[in-house]
Amino acid sequence: MTEHSKPGLNYWPIVILGLVWNLMGCLNFIGQSDPDVVAAMPEAYQAVIADRPAWATAAFAIAVFGGAVGCILLLLRRAVAVQVLILSLFGVGVTLIHAILAAGLSAQVLTSTGMSLVVAAILLWVAQMAKGRGWLR
Repeated sequence: MTEHSKPGLNYWPIVILGLVWNLMGCLNFIGQSDPDVVAAMPEAYQAVIADRPAWATAAFAIAVFGGAVGCILLLLRRAVAVQVLILSLFGVGVTLIHAILAAGLSAQVLTSTGMSLVVAAILLWVAQMAKGRGWLR
């Protein structure tokens, strides 16, 4: 068995921040099952959540829970993180499409979901780079 090189120092904070971001997404997903929490959200978010179809709910779950699991796998330096983060990025993309269909081109929705797309893409890029450099097993 060959010895894998160790990740650079900037790898760990990026992955930890990605994990925190996705855990906040997981809490947001869980919170959206509480009508009182949803009622306290801005109207644009309420429009996205109201009558959300099952496919959009599934995409949101895949996005946030997949992102969290992918980051945990990166912390454990497992190569399967790449595939999990691909699924997460796909989930974010589908979630963005639903948000646009439900709320239109709302600045609030586009900013938050757009940020999620950027974070998911960066995490996937980090995972692919780490795998290519032999940091993941």
